[in-house]
Amino acid sequence: MAGALAVVTVGVGFLVKPFLGTGGGPSSDAGSAVKSPSAGTTSGGGKIPAAYLGTWQGSATALSGNLPVGTFRVTVEQAAVGQELGRLRQTDQLGGVCTDVLILRSVTATKLVASSTGAEGNHDGCDPGTNTVYLTPSDGDLVYTSDSSAEGNPVAVMTRSG
Repeated sequence: MAGALAVVTVGVGFLVKPFLGTGGGPSSDAGSAVKSPSAGTTSGGGKIPAAYLGTWQGSATALSGNLPVGTFRVTVEQAAVGQELGRLRQTDQLGGVCTDVLILRSVTATKLVASSTGAEGNHDGCDPGTNTVYLTPSDGDLVYTSDSSAEGNPVAVMTRSG
């Protein structure tokens, strides 16, 4: 079953990539070192504001909302710039799971910027590359956006679940 799931998950990637044009490779951030915080970061060494902390979950789409890609769940923990702030767990419609490690790059009251890298132990259908993700509060929700063109630039609106 796991082998079939990996084939289906990889197959979805092949279906998405033709719509992405020639820029479907990993982000230019792949393999880059953690960047220092940008101007406008919060004081206290880039600590994450309490409003971001906790577990968030919601449905995700790719390709400008045209392709459902499952459920995203992220737990945001206190971290300073350069530290792991949490992990993103994506569960696709068939139950396949990919986990990404999120490393805090910058923080303001209105946005967290992180590097997202596929975790060790993910199946072959998961993107192992490094991409930039943004977590932005919106009306009590947390919006996840990614610059991962290889994944169709996924977006998820997540509500607090814990």
